[in-house]
Amino acid sequence: MYRYKTPDGLAGHEGTFLLCTFWLIDCLINLGRIEEAEILLRKMEGACNHLGLFAEEYDVRWQEMLGNFPQAFTHIGYINSVWNLMQQKRKEEAKEKELSQEPPGGNFLTRLLLTNKIVLNEGQASDDVYETEELVPKLKDTMNIMRGAFFDRERGRVAYEDIKFSDIYKKYVQLSLSLKDFKLESLATVKEKTAFWINLYNVLVIHGVIELGIRDSVNEVRNFFRRIRYLIDDHEFTPDDIEHGILRSNRTPPYTPFRVFGKNDSRLKYSLEDVDSRIHFALVCASSSCPPIDVYTDESLDEALDLSARTFINGGGVILDREHNIVRLSKIFDWYGKEFGPSDEEKISFILPYIYAEEEREYLQLHAGNIVIRYQKYDWRLNR
Repeated sequence: MYRYKTPDGLAGHEGTFLLCTFWLIDCLINLGRIEEAEILLRKMEGACNHLGLFAEEYDVRWQEMLGNFPQAFTHIGYINSVWNLMQQKRKEEAKEKELSQEPPGGNFLTRLLLTNKIVLNEGQASDDVYETEELVPKLKDTMNIMRGAFFDRERGRVAYEDIKFSDIYKKYVQLSLSLKDFKLESLATVKEKTAFWINLYNVLVIHGVIELGIRDSVNEVRNFFRRIRYLIDDHEFTPDDIEHGILRSNRTPPYTPFRVFGKNDSRLKYSLEDVDSRIHFALVCASSSCPPIDVYTDESLDEALDLSARTFINGGGVILDREHNIVRLSKIFDWYGKEFGPSDEEKISFILPYIYAEEEREYLQLHAGNIVIRYQKYDWRLNR
């Protein structure tokens, strides 16, 4: 590919610009023209020297390098094209394998549309054994690595749809299989239990996002929070079970009169007695308001929950309009209102310690008794 073919006022002819040619290869890959892309990539490898170094340009007639040598941009283009080709070929191989190994109950799409239950950690675990206190932090660490590795900087989003066919995702799935042998009775203190269930909720949700191929919002899958689940210690747990049945002491979810655990449900013994309202800001790791916390631990739980609250509240969860004496709160403060205080004034009092801007904090404190509360429409998008 030539960078341009118009007169530039310089003597001689312009050589082909190698970085542009690698961009062409990337375009062919994205168009699904894999064979063409690979042929051109192999041809391009002939433009380097015996040490594998590329110049800025190449004269195809005289077969000699032109311009700056070695040229960093060319090498970056080459690395990107090789990486993109490898990733695309892996995806296609994984898709072919998935289609060729259709389960007895029908293909994946059929099961997604028809089944009310999707167990994400079905199968036989590997021989790797993790201690009780290691397993869920290991899951959370691996999930964090995946999200970082597949962060698309150009678009400012995590490319969840690309993770499923990666080696690190296979490692995560193997780890999740070990959850079936996890003994819940090993969790002794309230803080241990709280940290465990918060971590588990977040990895379960993101596991579901990856496995079901969700690109933008969990609303793409009907009843997402009630369908995906993990099998742990002979019990199944959905995100709804964890949030409402355990962390919220089996209180009713918003917009329904029914509790998630019935009075004879054996999982009731795992419910926490007291509700810490800060958990609502920690259960958002499939959204852009996810707090910067690697793993919740019992030792640093209070600090982590405070950080979660500050991240959520200052990241758009509370918007102050002083001109009209209105504060717009996240829908979370409406859904779980009583857990932040029975009155509007008490909700404002709950929020105050977490607000960074001193002027906003002072205004809310002064007008807590007469400010008008409005609720924002909840943003379910994974990436903004």
